[in-house]
Amino acid sequence: MTIEVRDELSVVLKTAGFSEKIAMLAMHLSEIEEETGTVLDLMTALRSHAYRGDAEATQESLSELAIALEHLQHHSTEALPDLHKALGIESGP
Repeated sequence: MTIEVRDELSVVLKTAGFSEKIAMLAMHLSEIEEETGTVLDLMTALRSHAYRGDAEATQESLSELAIALEHLQHHSTEALPDLHKALGIESGP
């Protein structure tokens, strides 16, 4: 039986003692996990394109990286307040 990543993250949150906004937090954590992989892949591609001296591919990868970072930032910004609150962590500046 295959368990969806979101379902796994719901179990993680419940195991950690979360009782509120589990579905929403699991969705954001799932998106964060996916975008993190994309960012790492794009960083590898950037190095490869630059090493080969391919300016056009490097610029295209940088554009894709900017979009992936925006998605990562959005989901992080949405998830962090609830994570901080539930874990008793004071948020930074």
